Amino acid sequence: MIRIQSTLSALGRSIGVISLASLPALSWGFEEVNVDFHGYARSGIGRSAEGGDQACFKAAGAPAKYRLGNECETYTELKLGAELSDDNNTSFRLDTNIAYKVFQNNDWEMPGTGDDYYGNNEFALREVNLQARNIMEGMPEAMLWAGKRFYQRHDVHMNDWYYWDVSGPGAGIQDIDVGIGKFDIAWLRNTPEVNFDITNPNNKANLETDIIDLRLKDLRLMDNLSLELGVDYGKGNPPDNIANKELFDKDGWLVTAELTWEVLDGFNKFAVQYASDAMTGPGVGSTGRFINTAEWFEGNKLYRVLDHGSFSLSDQMDIMYVAAWTQVEYDEEAQKLDASLPDKKTWLTAGIRPIWKWTEITSTAIELGWDKVENAYYSSALPADNNSFDSQLLKFTIAQQFHPKFGAFVRPVIRVFATYADWDAFDNTDCKASEAAEKACSAAGLSYFDTGTTPDQIMNTFGTDASGWTYGVQFEAWW
Repeated sequence: MIRIQSTLSALGRSIGVISLASLPALSWGFEEVNVDFHGYARSGIGRSAEGGDQACFKAAGAPAKYRLGNECETYTELKLGAELSDDNNTSFRLDTNIAYKVFQNNDWEMPGTGDDYYGNNEFALREVNLQARNIMEGMPEAMLWAGKRFYQRHDVHMNDWYYWDVSGPGAGIQDIDVGIGKFDIAWLRNTPEVNFDITNPNNKANLETDIIDLRLKDLRLMDNLSLELGVDYGKGNPPDNIANKELFDKDGWLVTAELTWEVLDGFNKFAVQYASDAMTGPGVGSTGRFINTAEWFEGNKLYRVLDHGSFSLSDQMDIMYVAAWTQVEYDEEAQKLDASLPDKKTWLTAGIRPIWKWTEITSTAIELGWDKVENAYYSSALPADNNSFDSQLLKFTIAQQFHPKFGAFVRPVIRVFATYADWDAFDNTDCKASEAAEKACSAAGLSYFDTGTTPDQIMNTFGTDASGWTYGVQFEAWW
């Protein structure tokens, strides 16, 4: 027999419980399992003012974009979980998460299909893990876990940027009470694709990369102020039979410190991060999850300072905000191996989203976001006086929102929005200064006018323009 029990709950809790009674034909080893259903979803329709599909605005070289009125895909995560056992005062819980992304082009959108500039529709198994509590004597609050999971991710909601995220398959012990706070230890893995033969750029293969994550959290400095400290060590583990193995068994460190201030019915988070060698990852904005442990990361350094949060300025207004600086310094040896690397690359970002309450069920949100990437594009093949490009993008959105009650993090919500963006375009005037310069630019793939944003999407809609409008309707929900 199957019974559906509808329940009401706070954000992040179950909105429905499915009870599976014992079935005589099967021996489950228990009488009943309560399955809870969580998830996230967004979808909608959009258009560019110039005609054509909605284009999403993102500065070239930036790892994130401001998301209000600036999301062009349908995305959802469907999570099913169950308490499998609570015998002997223990708890064993199974969590799963299946995600999919399609580009809201048609009614029927199959995995693996798509078009030339949006990419493919994708399905993914994001999480499947087992969590066991109260199974270690003397540590009743500690949790032993194993499997694939979102591992204590730290993110900025406004631009969907995960600045500390080593999620993946792994195992660990979490919430060990050490008196002054809680201690966590985990072993996780991610497997990026690398080039095992630097003389042949097409000789790529997967490289298993192990990460040891140590965290000390819930350190209460004051009643409303807490500190979290973390150290991540990552190391590539190539097989013995590959060529140039010594180039790929490199390691690196990521150190994070974050202060959380609970203020004005919200929070402010201030974080600093430092990464070395392999843990700097490609580009700017890497979290350690996408590390690519290879020779050309040895000696590189990443520095980051960020502040973000959300609070209620009054009963009528909530505000979300972020400001961050990230810089990656490239080692001379790394530059010798990869001529496309500059001395350093810097990403600056700042954004604010005030939300004005008209009634409990209606509000207006305005989002202003700015990104700048210094040396977003660099090529030694270009003339020395024009071999780098600093990318910059300013994005503005106004959205009328409809929701069950007012709040910056209240979902579900339906938004009617209009978005404007102004971006820098690569000035290729110097490419036409001489025949030699034109050949150099052509060799670097810059014989066309580059808008300096996500080129395929933006250029396909706006051509050589450096600004534009989009508009549409979107819903967003989590439960």
